[in-house]
Amino acid sequence: MPGRRKACFVTALTSRTELDIDPDKLRESVVELLERHPLVFEGTRQLALQHRPEATDPWYEGCQRQSLISSDSDFTEVHGELRDTYLGEVFDRLPFKPIRTRIMALDPKYCYSVHRDLTPRYHLAVTTSEHARFVFIEHDKVLHIPADGDLYYVDTRQLHSAFNGGDDMRIHIVFGTDGESK
Repeated sequence: MPGRRKACFVTALTSRTELDIDPDKLRESVVELLERHPLVFEGTRQLALQHRPEATDPWYEGCQRQSLISSDSDFTEVHGELRDTYLGEVFDRLPFKPIRTRIMALDPKYCYSVHRDLTPRYHLAVTTSEHARFVFIEHDKVLHIPADGDLYYVDTRQLHSAFNGGDDMRIHIVFGTDGESK
């Protein structure tokens, strides 16, 4: 697949894959998209980039808690509006087939509850700060994902949280997986 490269580092919880994504173009594309389709939910803002084939609210139905929606694997359709855009190119460069991809943002001075996801996730940071981190509770590990244009596998099946202790919103594109991709 285009852009596919070997993982640059691997730990029990994370790995990084270079995708040659231009961080500035990525930010611009996300900002333009969010002008047309705003993020929903206070604190943990989201916008779905993939939807179910029969979706009635395709930009937002995948933004609910995992337990409140159908299976992640149902969210396979990339929005047609993203074709021929830089975000569409990002999807084309992925070394796996994503599911339930969302833009997820954490407001400044906000954190998620401690939880486990059913499958791992890949994160592509759009905007962040050194004060935005993942915390893996049972492993006593803290992880920062830089906005460097690389893709980060995160084993979110492990008990974790994320917080944004910075002054600006932290925005990631979060790609779901079937659990077999790494």
